[in-house]
Amino acid sequence: MVKPFPTFDDAWYRNAKAQWFEPFNYQAAASGKRVRTELAWALSAMYGLYAAQTHVLCDAIEGMNLSSLVHDDLLDGDTVRRGIPTVWKQYGAGVAIVSGMCGYLEGLQRLAELNELSVVRAGIKSLERLHVGQYLDAQASDASQLPTLEEYALIAQANTSCFFVFLLEACQCLKPLDQRSLALLNTMMHLLGVYYRYVNDYCDLNHVPHFAKKGFANDLEGGPKSFLMILAGDSLLKGQRTSDQKKDIIRNYGDAGVFDTALTLMEETYNQILDYLNAIKQHDDSLDVRALEAFLRDIHFQQSPDENYYQRMLA
Repeated sequence: MVKPFPTFDDAWYRNAKAQWFEPFNYQAAASGKRVRTELAWALSAMYGLYAAQTHVLCDAIEGMNLSSLVHDDLLDGDTVRRGIPTVWKQYGAGVAIVSGMCGYLEGLQRLAELNELSVVRAGIKSLERLHVGQYLDAQASDASQLPTLEEYALIAQANTSCFFVFLLEACQCLKPLDQRSLALLNTMMHLLGVYYRYVNDYCDLNHVPHFAKKGFANDLEGGPKSFLMILAGDSLLKGQRTSDQKKDIIRNYGDAGVFDTALTLMEETYNQILDYLNAIKQHDDSLDVRALEAFLRDIHFQQSPDENYYQRMLA
């Protein structure tokens, strides 16, 4: 006689899937700056995509990016994200690893709704770049020797730039521009990733509003991955540091001119991005780049004196 065996039940699976999504949705409820959504709309306006297509790209990119943040927080040991405890801190490391996959899978499923295989392939390629970059980033964080600025930029172009480049590639799949315009935009998206990484690293150490969202100077515990550490030539190993120890490091960096050098490098990189935008306009003046120009103005980092933690320490 055959023993009874429980059959796979759709209702049971839906309940299990909802539980799997719960930690991911917990983090998703704390909204971020949605920079990639804004870029998607800016690129879509230039390419002339339909709004429905852009909505799909926005949903997909936000989900995939959030998954990367869940995993980044676990790798870096960050305990605060967008003003709330990170997923691994709230639910545990194992749950963060598994539930952190939600956005990747949902993002690809969303892209499939466009019925354009090349867009899905571009999404898969972006996830490969992301994880290669995360692997290199983890290696740099665990090493005792600092990477060079060139190595840092290559890592940033792999993981930080990956979703910027994906949005460009997806638009190109749906309504292609000429190859010269694409080449200029591609370099611009890679530069944008490096600039965005510079800004985040700087804010992690010397931007008062950022501390409220992510915690006080977390990069000073996470290892040699910040470009500020590279500029300072100071290879900090992973480990917990007190608030006073962090303040001493920040003061030393400021006294040595590291923050001033960082701001100069950030501004030079931003101006390079604008140079590529101007080259795009000169190459094809029929392209409507107004939304892209507005996007770049919005992400331009300009720090007020009261946001500069080092200056406040001096005061």
